[in-house]
Amino acid sequence: MIPVALFAAGCATAEPTPIFAQASTKPAAGTVPMAEAAAPSGAPFVAADGRNLRACADGTCEVLVRTGDQVPNDGGAGPLSVAVQAGKVGLAPASGGMGEAVSGPAGMAHQINRQLIVILAVQDGEGIIRLSKK
Repeated sequence: MIPVALFAAGCATAEPTPIFAQASTKPAAGTVPMAEAAAPSGAPFVAADGRNLRACADGTCEVLVRTGDQVPNDGGAGPLSVAVQAGKVGLAPASGGMGEAVSGPAGMAHQINRQLIVILAVQDGEGIIRLSKK
């Protein structure tokens, strides 16, 4: 598995910030639990745009992602690197520069700038995410 990390610019020592930070009891700002959750067990695990990650280039899509994927995105959050681990999908800026990493299980929503990212489902090392503009 490839760890995905962010590095803070301008610090005396670069400390990586993992996508999958330890869970807290209080959601971070911009993170909102959603009522829309994963498909029931046995339901087809499909996304509207399938594995066509290029469908996200305009900032609006629903795709199936796996660890190591690079999702092009011009919707506000910028291009995203993907990690799927322990029933969560993690997304971080693909540039590796400063930016907000987000992660969560199915049903979580995150807003970065004018970009809304919803984790629709997670199953067997794959996740379905939906990107939209606000």
